[in-house]
Amino acid sequence: MQNLRKNKANEAFSGKGHKRHLCKKCAAMPKDEITEIEQIAEIHGFMAQANISGKNIARLNELKDAKNLDVSELASLVLAVAEIKPHKRRRHKVLAAKNTELLLKLEEAGLIDMDYSECLD
Repeated sequence: MQNLRKNKANEAFSGKGHKRHLCKKCAAMPKDEITEIEQIAEIHGFMAQANISGKNIARLNELKDAKNLDVSELASLVLAVAEIKPHKRRRHKVLAAKNTELLLKLEEAGLIDMDYSECLD
């Protein structure tokens, strides 16, 4: 999957599409694919926030019902995290104590990058 948010030269952008900040190459992609990439980036952003808020949870419920299976699965995982520990502080240790399987799924999905072996002790 491509990352739409890369630093590119001004020449890579046309005069249109300023609102979405898409380069010419990405703007030529099918809209479904662009939407999928943006939704996955949004879900990753929720995991990086200090708190998964009520508004974020409402948005994740919408994304959970998305047509795209990848988006739906990622949203379901982050919703499960929000139910257990919405605040980021010590999230990995709490997840390791309460739901190790969820922690493993998060790593497989690429939502977390860490050596959580110290959490499992």
